[in-house]
Amino acid sequence: MSPRARFACAAGAAGTATAALCGPVDRLADASFAWHMTQHVVLLFAVPLLALLARPFDLFTRIAAKETVAVFVRRTKPLHVLASPPVAYALFVAALWGTHFTPLYQLALERPWVHVCEHALYLTAGTIFWLPVVSPPPLRPVSYPIRAFYLFAALPQGALLAATISSARTPLYAHYAAVEPLGRALADQQNAAAVMWIAGGFAIFIALLSTLGVWAAHEAATT
Repeated sequence: MSPRARFACAAGAAGTATAALCGPVDRLADASFAWHMTQHVVLLFAVPLLALLARPFDLFTRIAAKETVAVFVRRTKPLHVLASPPVAYALFVAALWGTHFTPLYQLALERPWVHVCEHALYLTAGTIFWLPVVSPPPLRPVSYPIRAFYLFAALPQGALLAATISSARTPLYAHYAAVEPLGRALADQQNAAAVMWIAGGFAIFIALLSTLGVWAAHEAATT
C-alpha cells in the first residue's frame, strides 16, 4: 500500500471516529437504539480496520530509534497472543454479545463514564478482531486459508445477534422505552438489528472477498 493510501486510511479512521462520536450522530444515539448501533458498528468495524491499514507501526519505526523499536517489540510480544485467530474471535464474540445482553448496555445509557468505557471496549475489540486479517507488523502474517475461515466463522455472529434483538417483543433497554412510545421503540429496536445485520455483515463479507482475492492472486504469483 502506498504512503498516500496509508495516509488516506489514517485520515479516514480519524474522520469516521469523529463523525461517530461527535455532533449529530452522538445526539441521535442518546434517543435512538438504531443510531446507537450505528455508532457501535463504526467503532467495532470501520475505525479499527482503517487504523490498522494505515500501518502505524511502520511510521513508528521511521521516527523512533532502533533501540526504542526493539524494546517496544520485545515488551509487547506477550500480547501477540491476542492476535491469534481463536483468541481474537472469542474476544469479538464476547464483546458483541456481552455488551448487548448484560446490564452494561443500559448502564452505559445512564452513566457517561460507562458509555466512554463501552466505546473504548468496542475500539479495542474491533482492533483485536481485525489483527489476524490485516496481520500488521510486527505480527507474523496469518495464512490466507486461516484468515478466510476466521472471517467466514465471524460472519454469522452479527446476523445471530440481529435476529435475537429483532425477535424481542418488548424493548430490551428501559432507556429507549422511556423516550419513545412502545410501537416506535420496538420499530427502532428492529432498525438497530438491521444496522448490525447489514452494516456489520457487509464489512466482514467485503473483508472475506478481499482476502479470497488476495489469496488467489498470491497463489497465481507463486505458481
